[in-house]
Amino acid sequence: MNYISTRGGNETQTLAQLLTRGTASDGGLFVPQTWPNVNPARLGKLLTGEYADIATEVLQIFGGDSLPEGLINNAVHKAMDKFDKPVGPPVNPLGEERWSMELMHGPTLAFKDFALAPLAEIIDSTLRHHGRRATVLCATSGDTGAATVSAFANRENLNAVVLYPNGGVSEFQRRQMTTTGADNILPLCVDGDFDQCQKIVKSLYQTPAALTHGYTAVNSINIVRILLQTAYYFRTSGLVAGKSSKPCNFIVPTGNFGNVYAAYIAKQLGAPIGKLVVTSNDNDVLPRLFQTSKMTGNQTLKTISPSMDIQVSSNFERLLWNIKGGDGAAVNTAQSTLEGNNNYQLSETEMAQLEKDFIAFKCPETEALTAIQDTWENHQKIICPHSATAFKAAQALSGDLAGETVIVETAHPAKFADAVFKAIGIHPEVPPSTEAMLNATENFKSVEASATAVQAAIDAKFA
Repeated sequence: MNYISTRGGNETQTLAQLLTRGTASDGGLFVPQTWPNVNPARLGKLLTGEYADIATEVLQIFGGDSLPEGLINNAVHKAMDKFDKPVGPPVNPLGEERWSMELMHGPTLAFKDFALAPLAEIIDSTLRHHGRRATVLCATSGDTGAATVSAFANRENLNAVVLYPNGGVSEFQRRQMTTTGADNILPLCVDGDFDQCQKIVKSLYQTPAALTHGYTAVNSINIVRILLQTAYYFRTSGLVAGKSSKPCNFIVPTGNFGNVYAAYIAKQLGAPIGKLVVTSNDNDVLPRLFQTSKMTGNQTLKTISPSMDIQVSSNFERLLWNIKGGDGAAVNTAQSTLEGNNNYQLSETEMAQLEKDFIAFKCPETEALTAIQDTWENHQKIICPHSATAFKAAQALSGDLAGETVIVETAHPAKFADAVFKAIGIHPEVPPSTEAMLNATENFKSVEASATAVQAAIDAKFA
């Protein structure tokens, strides 16, 4: 199994090599050169069992033999020991043909933990095996940064640098990044929005400093993280299919398109998945694409669901590569047009291919608040404002989705207590494990939104 760039460069990498890589040398993202074939017996293993076993099997299918034998299995199981629900995310019925998948039972109470915790163990074990060091470079709109800090704090072979937008994350998310006190962690408060943070990170991967510091990615730029996330889509679609012969649709709150792309991979490999519904807040870059066939960026708005406050969905480039039949030159042209003119156009044929698997749904802030209130009143369940966009979509699209529908709950409501209180007048219960963090001293550095300023801060901390 080899991986190539979405933009058509000649570079090829193994799964092991991708652990410590960011973008490809031509600026593209890595994708499998060919999709693996999964026979019925192996697919059966992917649809049953515990999350750690499924995740291990997925990585083996996608090139795990490039790593030392047993490393993946040991690392994934070690990571899951820190979870409240180590078997896998709970899947609960919400009435006829409707379910919720709770992805907030990891160390930082968000879906990112299910991939970042095992990825950290795999990277650390690999570096230790080869006697090397690396620096994780991560742009975040909140949850990825928190999960990265949790997963990499105090590791001997790794440093972690997290860029988050000033005022663009919740206080809970910010404190998760700034209160560990670990010497190998550098939280950077960037005077800009998430898209600027993401652009800085991508540009630094292309500089000489990338070799000096050993920059690697753990946000959804890293395909290994996305592959790990496919495990909960395999497991949940298998659980739901075991109770019904109908297709299983997933409604996924998303900004950077990584989580829903993981579901797409699972579907491509044979998971019993129907439609994939992408939900957005007022930063509706993906719904606009479905409406106009144009990928365009607007000014990023600050909302009650900051993890979706994004106007450049990086991982859509991977789907674009699929839609364009693996034509890297065509993807490169589209991405260059997006970067230069702030848009590109999909053809009617490409839109038809997109709509075969995906639906996009915009949920404005007022409707998200109503969804939080409705879910509390109807199910006595408190949800976060990101998950609320999915609950709203489930209600609005109930007549358009054939079969079972799974709402993906991406984060614990306590991370966004102000939004929840605004909706229902109740502060969600704060998990006891977070009380110390909420009262700890914060430690971070403020920087301007430029690659030069960020690199200088990294050099001052880790040179």
